[in-house]
Amino acid sequence: MLLKNTPSRKVVRENLGSILREVKVALTPVPRPRLWVFLVGCYNSGTTLLSKMLGQHPDISALPTEGHFLTDQFVKDYEVGLPRMWAAREELFRLTEKDTGPDPVRVKKEWGMRLNTDKPFLVEKSPSNSVRVRWLNHHFQPACFICIIRNGYAVAEGIRRKAEPKHLREGWPIEMAAYQWRRTYEVLESDSAYLNRFLYVRYEDLVGDPVKELNRIANFTGLKPFNNFDNLTELAIHERNEPIRDLNPDSISRLTPEDISSINSVAKDTLVRYGYSVIKGHEEKT
Repeated sequence: MLLKNTPSRKVVRENLGSILREVKVALTPVPRPRLWVFLVGCYNSGTTLLSKMLGQHPDISALPTEGHFLTDQFVKDYEVGLPRMWAAREELFRLTEKDTGPDPVRVKKEWGMRLNTDKPFLVEKSPSNSVRVRWLNHHFQPACFICIIRNGYAVAEGIRRKAEPKHLREGWPIEMAAYQWRRTYEVLESDSAYLNRFLYVRYEDLVGDPVKELNRIANFTGLKPFNNFDNLTELAIHERNEPIRDLNPDSISRLTPEDISSINSVAKDTLVRYGYSVIKGHEEKT
């Protein structure tokens, strides 16, 4: 007889849970939507906000969290000690159409368990999938990719503040956070040539005029227009109910002049290429 809360009981419970999950996966039909919509971009760039917004559309079902959390087929950044920092070990995450590791049918079923597959448009968002777009494009058809980009200063600050690498008490150095931002868009810019449908969305435009940007996305994907969406003025993002607004000034205000100089040393050219003003750091001001 297994006693309550004994190690043996815990093992049995975990094994039964695994068996039940395998049964559910086996019985779940493979989703076949009109369109898979993948939201990609750097961490802390607004993928969650965009997913929440798109999820308000009656023809869309969006996963409740990042898709890579809901499958056992992808490397998870936090499990390998790289929260919000896949660029530090890009080879662990990178997938193209030539790779044969993950099982795409299983991924579709695992996601399908958390989606309303009666809806014609299915939305998945994972920043780490930014290095898997070619693989996803090959195995998930028809598919489109919406890449959200945000001011690199604000993103780097957010990565440093929110990521919690257990081996670094102070979190990721700001230079690494800036590199993560830069590398994300280097990969996406290169890999977009292999994709059938790819669209850039600026975080600043999205929060400035949500309905306008959502209708631009609707036109790109074939969705009906977003109309009468007054409830878009406030959404629950990361357990917070706040009006939609540009959070860049808040983030940038937390950066020191030394932080700014460090970010510029890593990502200045990328900031300029994507139309962001370069802020003067410590050395530039002296």
